Amino acid sequence: PRHKLALVRALQQRGEIVAMTGDGVNDATALKAADIGVAMGKGGTDVAKEAADVVLADDNFTTITNAVAEGKGIFFNIRNFLAFQLSTSFAALAMESVATVFGLPSPLNAMQILWINIIMDGPPAQSLGVEPVDAAVLKEPPRKTSDPIVTRALLTRAVSSAALIMFLTLTVFSHELDDGHVTRRDTTMTFMTFVNCDLFNAYACRSSDRCFYEISPFSNPSFLWAMGFSVVGQFAVIYFPPLQAVFQTESLSLSDLLLIVCLSSSVLFLDTVRKKFLQQYCSDSWKGSILRKLRKKKRGVYKNSKKRDGKATGSSGRRKHGSSKSGKTPVFENGGKTSIRARNVTTL
Repeated sequence: PRHKLALVRALQQRGEIVAMTGDGVNDATALKAADIGVAMGKGGTDVAKEAADVVLADDNFTTITNAVAEGKGIFFNIRNFLAFQLSTSFAALAMESVATVFGLPSPLNAMQILWINIIMDGPPAQSLGVEPVDAAVLKEPPRKTSDPIVTRALLTRAVSSAALIMFLTLTVFSHELDDGHVTRRDTTMTFMTFVNCDLFNAYACRSSDRCFYEISPFSNPSFLWAMGFSVVGQFAVIYFPPLQAVFQTESLSLSDLLLIVCLSSSVLFLDTVRKKFLQQYCSDSWKGSILRKLRKKKRGVYKNSKKRDGKATGSSGRRKHGSSKSGKTPVFENGGKTSIRARNVTTL
């Protein structure tokens, strides 16, 4: 048991996130000390199950891989959900604040703001939580328990999207507000612009590092249903007479709709620029990709040094007892048998 515990603590001292599997009483201390202790559900003892954080019901290690993939997917989907919700909230709040500062009337009425917050944001945001796990997410290194959910990259994406949505919406509102009096057409055009920007932003938030054209529109059926529901609901608010009276809207022409779609689609252009040229500022996985490259480079250096040490050992034929100049684990020969002794636990 003390050897297993020493291994866990040695890896933790190196900054690794350690998972320990075990089924016996002698595994309990290591299971308790590990960051994630996994006990066997069928063949494991009660002591091991009590000490572990997770009990593997089917005793199949493949289940651990699936659980890790699911956990990473949930965590990254939460970040995408927050990026969408924060950008929408920031845009609505900033739009009302800017209109108040410049002495403009409110671009949206109370019913329209309530519709955006509850109906338009709800279904698309919830569907982001069931987005399929991306293959790049599975390659991410384990995150630290102290890592925040709301990161600087997430806030950068949310604030930049909110700024663009606010700019487009206020531009349409100021253009329609030519006589100084707010009409139904003014609020309808503003309302429709904000909602369309919101829907395009929801599609862009499906992934934190892939552009919109790299995401399959059919990979998440829940998102398609949510978007369809939002679009149908928005058209009902605009063109259904009873709802027009409630939300103070009026019907728009086809040219108005095309103009709004062209303007609001610029949210996708902004998202593409962020993910292609500003990854170091806007991507949560950018550091992870750098770490993977550094680890591969270190492994390559280690393999090359190991080959050089092997050639040096082969030329001398027999290595003496003692420490190795290269810092590698010394190799001893006894009666034609080769054995490797670890200098300390961290080299195992």
